[in-house]
Amino acid sequence: MSSDQKEAIRRLLDEYSILTLATSSDEGPWAASVFFASDADLNLYFVSDERTRHARELLANEQVMVAMNDECRRWHDVKGLQIRGRGMLVADEERAAALRIFLAKFADIRAIFDLATSADERAIAKRLRETSFFRIVPEWVRIIDGSRGFGFTQEIDL
Repeated sequence: MSSDQKEAIRRLLDEYSILTLATSSDEGPWAASVFFASDADLNLYFVSDERTRHARELLANEQVMVAMNDECRRWHDVKGLQIRGRGMLVADEERAAALRIFLAKFADIRAIFDLATSADERAIAKRLRETSFFRIVPEWVRIIDGSRGFGFTQEIDL
């Protein structure tokens, strides 16, 4: 992967806040939207209860797909990423780093986390302190950019 490709992916990851995570099991395919943050190595981090279907399926089968894109109505405005990778639970000793990455992206959540002012905010902060973090390590990325031509994609093996 070239430095230009990595920077293009990095810019899009910084632009988006929500990804759609696709998992599968004997029950069939599943998709869930989650807030995420990413690090300099393009790893994606999200927080989720381990009892959710997407978390259970990710823990049973680490192969996942991710999609993220802008809402648009015209073909040439289509822009986004598709990512195939391995999903995993963040180990306890790495959780603090994942939390820092997540809070750096979401200033409003950081404010609640640092200085909760209501019972609801204290509950949110407590949940964030206790809920599991997951990491997706990208193995393949497709950049989608309709402004570069109808159906333009660029695929990158990582």
